[in-house]
Amino acid sequence: MLLLSFLGICTGFAQNPVGNDTLQTGATSIVVQKAGHDTAVVKEAASVKLFPNPAKNKVELQVKGFEPGMVQVQLISSAGKLERNDSRLLFSGNENMVVMFSLNPGIYFIVLRQNNKLVKKKMLVQ
Repeated sequence: MLLLSFLGICTGFAQNPVGNDTLQTGATSIVVQKAGHDTAVVKEAASVKLFPNPAKNKVELQVKGFEPGMVQVQLISSAGKLERNDSRLLFSGNENMVVMFSLNPGIYFIVLRQNNKLVKKKMLVQ
C-alpha cells in the first residue's frame, strides 16, 4: 500500500514539472513548491479544526500547516463586527490552542492569518 501511494505521488510530480503542485489525500492537501531542478519542498496547506461547535465560552483550535511564529486570531460576528483581535505564538505551526470568549449567542467566524495564509471557520455560540 505504501509503495502504491509513493508511486502515485511520484507520478503526480512527473506530470507537472513547472510551478507548484497541490496533492489531495483525503481531507489533507499538501502544497509542493519546486525548489530547484530535481528538488521539491513539501508544505502542508494551512488548516484549522474547531471544537466543540456549538460552543459556550471557549473553543479549541487544532492548527496545522502554519509556520512557527505569530498568528493573528480574529473573532468576527455574522454582521461583520470585529469582536476580538489577538496575536498568538505558534511554536511548531502544528498545535492546539484554546480561545476563551464572552459572546452573545449567534453565528461567528474565527479567522487565522499569518503572512499569506488565511483560514476562516464558522462557529456557533449558544
